[in-house]
Amino acid sequence: MSQPNTLLRAAVVGLGIGRFHVEAYAANPHVELAALCDANPERLGSFLRQYPSAKGYAELGEMLSRETLDLVSICTPDWMHADMGIAALQAGAHVVSTKPLTTTIDDARRFVAAAEASGRYLMAAHERRFHPRYRAMRRVLDEGLLGQLFYVELDYFTHKGRQFHNTPWYKSAEHPRAAILGTGAHAVDLMRWFGGEVEEAWGTANHIAWPDFPDDDCMVGVFKLAGGAIGKVTQTYASIRGAGEPDLRVTLHGTKGSIEDEKLFSLDWFGGVPAMEVAGRKPWREVPPVQQDRVSHHAQIDHFVSCLVEGRPPQPDGREGARTVAACLAAVDAARTGQPVRPASF
Repeated sequence: MSQPNTLLRAAVVGLGIGRFHVEAYAANPHVELAALCDANPERLGSFLRQYPSAKGYAELGEMLSRETLDLVSICTPDWMHADMGIAALQAGAHVVSTKPLTTTIDDARRFVAAAEASGRYLMAAHERRFHPRYRAMRRVLDEGLLGQLFYVELDYFTHKGRQFHNTPWYKSAEHPRAAILGTGAHAVDLMRWFGGEVEEAWGTANHIAWPDFPDDDCMVGVFKLAGGAIGKVTQTYASIRGAGEPDLRVTLHGTKGSIEDEKLFSLDWFGGVPAMEVAGRKPWREVPPVQQDRVSHHAQIDHFVSCLVEGRPPQPDGREGARTVAACLAAVDAARTGQPVRPASF
């Protein structure tokens, strides 16, 4: 998508989580960090002192009118993603948007349609797909060591006290969204990446631990996956265990093996010995690690840039991001109605 030896002009909108995008663009040899945009003048000024060659803007519209940009990172609060991303696409830029891609199905449809109409790429920044821990699990699946998956479980036990204090928009009463669509989008996206597309969802939720959070703060989604497997995602916002480091537990069970976090067991190691003769001994090994010298946020931006340089679509693209939104919202609707829900299709 770019001419050889031509730097791609990049901008980042939202300098909270967007700091990772700024760092990645600044370090990438194919990119010129051209502009930074943030409504907080102190935060914007701090970044401009670190990156003096970039232009600073308090408002996206002004930045898009003044700058010719090849790619824009949208790292703003969730409900802003669609409108800001569409404006950047219509200005001629490729867009990467932090997760969740949107908070509604209508916004997801608008965002995906705008990308296709513009002829530009839209990437959903589900950075866990670029994390070495989850890449290692996906590699095990791709190598067939687990056989056919029949159960995929991710439990994300977090405590949001610090984030609610430092980032008040996260519990905005004007823009509520259940926990499984906020932080839980990480786990739902990984479930889909490991286990396949969601065909139907069930859900249950409560709102006990954070009364001032405007939506359900504890939720379990159960999913029928296209390959026949069952998926389950739990998301909590007030687990004391998660007050230090968030605790994302992964369990994968297949016809030949299992993963429980960093532990791997596969019948392929035993040369045809029947399962009942080895399973009771639980001969676990460590999931073979993936070596990666870049943090996941940086790795996803490097992938985005390399795709633009080579003229190939980035993954996960906008439709993938929209499917994760649809799966999350199907579980939310199921919890509220008490009935199974098929997710919107993309």
